[in-house]
Amino acid sequence: MPCHIPDYPDAYAGWNALSSFGSYISIVGIHHFFVVVAITSRSGKNQKCAESPWVVEQNPTILEWLVQSPPAFHSFGELPVVKETKS
Repeated sequence: MPCHIPDYPDAYAGWNALSSFGSYISIVGIHHFFVVVAITSRSGKNQKCAESPWVVEQNPTILEWLVQSPPAFHSFGELPVVKETKS
């Protein structure tokens, strides 16, 4: 589109409406993002994750739940051997 034309031709009206609709969706999404960030920052400070989200299971079998939250830097010195366990 040349920059010297002050208005779009009627042939571009549909694309202009679609572009405007997409920008409104983006504005609503950005607004929701900042609302979630504000609610999260006010809800509590320095809360850690639960030891295991699988409350029913007493012995977690995956490595992510065997370390503390937040995990220490280089939690495993070498690759751990994962064996299948029978429950």
